[in-house]
Amino acid sequence: MSLRTPAPPFLLILGIVLVAFNLRPVVAGFGPLLAPIQQDLEVSAATVSLLTTIPLLCWGALALVAPALARARSAEVVILGCLALIAVGAALRAGPTLPWILAGTLLVGAGIAVVNVLLPSLIRRDFPGRLGLMTGIYTTAVVGGATVASAVAVPLQDALGGSWRLALGVWAVLAVLGALSWWPAVRGRPVRSGLPPVASGRVWTNPAALPLTLYMGTQSLVFFTWLTWLPRILLDRGVSSAEAGALLSLGNLVQLPFTLAVPVLAARLPSARPLIVALSAVLATGLIGLLLLPQAPNVLWVLLLGAGSGSAFPLALYLIARRARDTAEAPRLSAVAQGCGYLLAATGPFLFGAVHDFTGGWTPPLILLLVLTGLVLASGWWASEEPDRRPEAA
Repeated sequence: MSLRTPAPPFLLILGIVLVAFNLRPVVAGFGPLLAPIQQDLEVSAATVSLLTTIPLLCWGALALVAPALARARSAEVVILGCLALIAVGAALRAGPTLPWILAGTLLVGAGIAVVNVLLPSLIRRDFPGRLGLMTGIYTTAVVGGATVASAVAVPLQDALGGSWRLALGVWAVLAVLGALSWWPAVRGRPVRSGLPPVASGRVWTNPAALPLTLYMGTQSLVFFTWLTWLPRILLDRGVSSAEAGALLSLGNLVQLPFTLAVPVLAARLPSARPLIVALSAVLATGLIGLLLLPQAPNVLWVLLLGAGSGSAFPLALYLIARRARDTAEAPRLSAVAQGCGYLLAATGPFLFGAVHDFTGGWTPPLILLLVLTGLVLASGWWASEEPDRRPEAA
């Protein structure tokens, strides 16, 4: 089969950025609206957290099928179809009842799940000599989407007549823009002949598979838990909804320089372990501040949480790409680490909300999250063990 002329690099990078920008608003735009959503739906904290938990479950379960989809159709075509799913799902989240909202959340989660795996794999394939830089650009775009979503959630709700449903559904427009930006990448590849196949069980012979999965899961669990519940904690401490949304946006905004710099720095260091220790300490300090010093300025703890998570996520993606033994294994290792990792992460927001419902306070769930941060340190230290040789794309 003849291959069309590939998209110019600048168009491919633009497509990567705008597609990546679609991968977090569905979750990040939810936290600032949690209180009115729970009130309107008349459900418990644990129940309303399902709107965050469901996407994570999808990212876990459906990530495992992404490599197979990329072999049946090219990865570029699969990503385009996933953007369509995200657009339809985001529109359904503006529906009138909880079943509509749940259905839309499932579709959005399914679309993001596959892109989560395939886009970093394409970066390894198409930019092997710039893995650290391109991973940084990708993760910066992902976090940028979360930053914008959390910042505009409350203003959007106000501008749309106080409707949190429309404030969630408006992200369908962003998915359409992402699809348009991705079209040059699709035209540059055949419909079939996607990523190289690899035996399904071979990835588990890679000694990095288990520690990478645990690290991906624990750092994602901590991030999505505080992303979901931080505004509610601040509201219960007397902070206005607008200020809580602004603080959450700041927590995402501060991640941006770290998402770009950390993969580049990791590519230059002989070991990523110093980065693991530093980011775990920063996360723990932010949680301890929320727990023990509620009278101190909230902005300090939010900045620390953002800096820690903004370092942990890109480092996870970089380590996955680095520890893959070849290009063919990269999407499978990414699928396993992200798939199983996000299934683990999905328990975080629900468990946090359930502990709060049971105890009636925020101290026990914050202690639990602090303990889980210790697992980020342990799993990250393990995942950062240097292999005998570096992959050709490092």
